[in-house]
Amino acid sequence: MTDEKSPPTDASFWKTQPFRIIELVKGDPPEPDDTREWYRYVISQGDKPITGLRQGSKRSVKAAVDEVVLRLNERRMGKRPAQRQTKSR
Repeated sequence: MTDEKSPPTDASFWKTQPFRIIELVKGDPPEPDDTREWYRYVISQGDKPITGLRQGSKRSVKAAVDEVVLRLNERRMGKRPAQRQTKSR
């Protein structure tokens, strides 16, 4: 027997737990000679982390990751993404 916690298997648990940003820190660039700013982020829903790396200012990365979190939570609740309007010629 182990002390590790296994994730809940009850589907209602995952519907009540929203995704959220739990970490946003300056990160190392993917290429050593890249001098741009990079940030590492962690999004979590319960104990299911999603880790990513994104280039940009902290403000722009935060805005982009907030958008990802919003979309993940919309999907979690069964909402469909908004359809983009296209102009017909």
